Order: sequence, then structure tokens, then C-alpha cells
Amino acid sequence: MKLFRMKKEICLILFAICLLAFDSCQDKDDFSSDKSLSLTFSADTIRFDTVFTTIGSATKQFKIYNRNGNSLTIESIELMNAAKSGFRMNIDGKKGTSLTNIDILKKDSLYGFVEVTVDPTNSKNPLLIRDSIRLTVNGNTRYIQLEVVGQDVYIWKDKVTVTKDSVITGDKPILIYNTLVINKGVKLDVEKGTTFFLRNNAVIDISGTLVAHGELNEPVVFRGSRFDNIEADIPFDNVPGQWTGVIFRSDSYHNILENVVVKNAIRGVTFDASEPGIQKADLVNTIVQNTSEYGLQAINCKITARNCLFANSRGSVAALLGGEYSFLHCTLANYYRWAARRAECLELSNSDGKDSYALTTCDFTNSIVFGSAQDELYLSGRGTAAFNYVFRNCLLKTPEQANEHFVNIIWNANPLFVDLNGKGIYSYNFSLQAISPVINKADKAYSLQAPLDLKGRSRLADSNPDIGCYEWAE
Repeated sequence: MKLFRMKKEICLILFAICLLAFDSCQDKDDFSSDKSLSLTFSADTIRFDTVFTTIGSATKQFKIYNRNGNSLTIESIELMNAAKSGFRMNIDGKKGTSLTNIDILKKDSLYGFVEVTVDPTNSKNPLLIRDSIRLTVNGNTRYIQLEVVGQDVYIWKDKVTVTKDSVITGDKPILIYNTLVINKGVKLDVEKGTTFFLRNNAVIDISGTLVAHGELNEPVVFRGSRFDNIEADIPFDNVPGQWTGVIFRSDSYHNILENVVVKNAIRGVTFDASEPGIQKADLVNTIVQNTSEYGLQAINCKITARNCLFANSRGSVAALLGGEYSFLHCTLANYYRWAARRAECLELSNSDGKDSYALTTCDFTNSIVFGSAQDELYLSGRGTAAFNYVFRNCLLKTPEQANEHFVNIIWNANPLFVDLNGKGIYSYNFSLQAISPVINKADKAYSLQAPLDLKGRSRLADSNPDIGCYEWAE
């Protein structure tokens, strides 16, 4: 009986071996050299977002499909110009620029991976770099196209301290990982067209003086370093909270920000407590937007702002505590949608609950204060410290008041901006529609101090200027 069972088991084992051998022969015989059979890909073109030079990209994945009823052998898979383009590939676990005889079974697929490192381009502007992967099967050739935008940059990974008067020419952007410090008594001039890309937690820390002279078409830009999408079609360029912000310390005075853009920060621009009798900063044609805590915050400072846009923050787009301020032809707009908002669009106060600071003067002229909240103006005057402010020829979203602080005001009328995230990608356009109630409603006598708007258009070319930083145009 035992002998019978042993023979039976041996027979079963031999039968299984025969089946495996048969399947193996079937698989081997299943490979075809028919030229009519071809492969398909999950993507015919693999595109990378902007990649900084010398810093490797993220890895992109794709799939090679054999949807045929026969198995195939890929005779060659070749990266055509790897030495110049900087692309690298991995196909089915095999690395190299040229691979041969890769089998792909019927109704099966292979994974491919591509990454790239861009060599310095010696160019200020982004450069499009292309390559391709060539696959040959049964004498037929197919290509997967590869594209990347390379951006040459200076890379500052460690803390950088400016210890003497210096100039940044803007010949290439600067990628900052840590902190840029301007020491007390030192002036840093930043020329037109300079872009600072700031990594997570990076900060511009100023105890000296920053003079940033951008131009209309070549602004000085402080922004996050991400170029890809956070999800779907929403670019990181519209995402707040990517880096810390620009901080002007108490010892910092006589700063100039002209044609400057600050975006994607946690705290956009911070001005620490100072002597209000000394000019802290002059902001001209400056944009501060998309911040996760606040846009502009100033304590006991002397600041002037002309033709500026402060927009979209979880907190206030501008919070002023004590000091002396003058805002002319500015737009303050808050339609922040990344999280629940925490404050009104504009805050004016003379006390933080602990210390008092006299708000000696605070003038808003020909300006807009509006947003998605029911009340976008917070006024808090406490104690005996001065609390002086005047709004002239402004559009305000706040309960109507009849007193000397408000002169010729348009109350609670929608300014009708062009685009408030209509595309659903957190992109906004605070220019005016043709039927906006602020058109021709500015006081021309004050507009003479800012004859051109934020886009360089004349305010004096028609019957009367418009309220806000943008002049309406066809």
C-alpha cells in the first residue's frame, strides 16, 4: 500500500513537471516577429516642470504595454542624447542609456522611470531641453519624447550674510535654502529682473537696508521654488506658505521696494517696531500676495505705499500698529480660499494689548479695501495713544460711518475685479471690469503723485483716474 502511494506521488510530480515544461515551451513559442505588432505607452511625451541646474529632478514613471496576443522582444531601448540632455532611464529594473533584448509577455506591461539633471546653461532665462527614448520591436521604431525646462541658478545652501555694501545684478536667479542676512549699516542693492527662489523655511532677514529697483517688465521677485502642481491643474505658484518671508528688523531704515513681487510666503513682509520719525520703507508698484499668515505687518513704522497690491492672506493683507503711513492708489483685496480666514483685510490699531503705539497718521487715498468677509476693516483705538486715520476717495467694505475719518467714500459696492479664481486654480486678477463702480472716481489731485498705474498705464489720459492700483483699460 505504501509503495502504491509513493508511485502515485511520483507520477503526480512528473506530471506537474511536464505541465511546466509544456507551458514553458508554449511561452517560448508564443513570441512573435510579426512586424504588424506594436507597443503602446502610457504617455507619448514625458514633461518635467522647471528643474534647477545641478539639482536632480523628481522621477517620472511611465508604462510600456504589450496589448497583443503574442509576446514580444524589444530589440533595443535607447536614450538618444543622454550625454547632452542629462536624462537617465530605468526600464524594468535595468539602468543604462542603451538596453537590448527586453522581453515583454503578451497582455503584459513594463515599468519605465526617467529623471534628469540639468547642466548649467549660463542663461538667465529658462531653457527648454529635449531628448527621446527610441524603442525598436520587430524592426519597427517608436519614440517617447522627453522635455524639461532647465533654470540656471546660483545656489546658496548655507546662511549668507552681507557684511558690506553690495549689489546683486540679477544675471541669474538665486536659489536660497537657508537665510539671507543683511547686517546693520549695510546696503544691498538688487537690480531689475532679479528672482529669488526660496525653499521651505528660507527667510530674507534685514537689519541694514534693502534697495530693490525692479522695472515694470523686469520686477524683483521673491517667491517659492516649486514649479510643479500641488494637484490637478493647481500650480505651486499659486500656493501660500512655501517660505518664511521678508523681515525688516528694528535697525533697518530707508528701504525701497520698487516693482517688487513677494508671493507664496508664510508672512509676506514684516516691519519690526521702529522709530516712526525715520522713513522705514517706500513701497512703489509692489505686490504682496498669497500668504498663509499675513501679507504686510508693521509696528510703529513710517511707510509710504503707492500703486501697490496686497492680496489674499489667511490673516490681514495689511496690519498696521502705530506709526505713520500713507497709502495711495493701492488695492487691498482678500479672497483667501486655502483655509478659513482669521482676520479682516485691513487692520489699524494703536495697541497690541500689552504695548501702546501712537498711530500718528494713517492716510488711505484713492484705494480699495474689499474681500470675501462681511466686514474688511478692523479699527482698534485704545487708551490715550493717538489713533488718527483718514480714508479719502476709497471703496470700503465695512459698515457705513459718518465722521471725519471717512471722506467721499463708496460704501460696500463690489469693485468687480476681473477674475476671482474663476478657473478654479487659485489664480486672481484684480484689474477692473468695464462696469466697475470705482472707474473715474479717484481724486485727480492726489493721482498726480502716481500718474501711472501698476501696469504702467496712464491715469491722466481720460476724464478722471480710477480708484485702486489698476486703471481700467480696454
